[in-house]
Amino acid sequence: MLQQTGVKIVTPYFEKFIAKWPDIKSLAKASENEILKYWQGLGYYSRGRNLLKTAKIIDIDYNGIVPNDLDDLLSLPGIGEYASAAIRSIAFDKKATVIDGNVKRVIARFFALSGRLKDNEKDISALAKYLTPNKGNANYSQAIMEFGALICKPRQSNCSDCIISHGCLSLKQGLVLEIPEAKIQINKKNLRCASFLAVDKNNSVLITKRKNENLLKDMWQLPSSEWINQDNNKMLVSEAPFKGKWTEKGKKTNYKFSHINLLNETYILNVSPKINLCDKSFKWVSIKSLHKYPLVTLTKKILIDNNLI
Repeated sequence: MLQQTGVKIVTPYFEKFIAKWPDIKSLAKASENEILKYWQGLGYYSRGRNLLKTAKIIDIDYNGIVPNDLDDLLSLPGIGEYASAAIRSIAFDKKATVIDGNVKRVIARFFALSGRLKDNEKDISALAKYLTPNKGNANYSQAIMEFGALICKPRQSNCSDCIISHGCLSLKQGLVLEIPEAKIQINKKNLRCASFLAVDKNNSVLITKRKNENLLKDMWQLPSSEWINQDNNKMLVSEAPFKGKWTEKGKKTNYKFSHINLLNETYILNVSPKINLCDKSFKWVSIKSLHKYPLVTLTKKILIDNNLI
């Protein structure tokens, strides 16, 4: 969960997750749909899928015990250099070098490595390995990551509270906030789409499972149009799941991904009786049962805005 997501956001998700699945064996029995439901809102859903795959492998091949061998860890879905080092150092107190964004920034500043972090990856990796202690690595790994999160922050470094400031080359050279050099900003795509909210007289809502392999795969959402350029004048209401007098809701919704700004327009239709569609990917679900489905955040927002959940 902490890969690509901050501690404050993760904490309530983690606590809920652990309460539901307190150990590997119970987690291995979960369904992907359950995992996605509990992961809902964290983003990067492939992490949740890989967690389930890994739990099943550990349950069968390692009798429910997380391995501490590097090669064994790297063979598991979703576990790479960072995660394997974190597991080996923090969980097993082995000598393993954990390098996340905070660690990279601390090392770059302390040794005054000019340029972007990406430009200094080899030097940072070598220095991080050099600094890794032979003993007490569990404490060290957590400490240096927290040091970067709480003291040596990206835009506000608390040098007066820093216990290693006397040796910091960036501080001596007056370059603390100039190192590391800021990332090159990625121009986001500005796209628009339409979502279709169909509600029948029994308070059932029409939803569908996403098929996109790269984004929000297997999550459930309201029927939606294709995503097109915001400047495109195409009438998206023509892509409704069935014909009817769809009414556009006045308020458009902005939804941001890491690489996309999505502007959504919502169309609403009350139907009676509900329409049976040939496409089996569509499903009528009672509002009371929607909590069982891992819904994309945009769909949840639309349902909340319309006082349906």
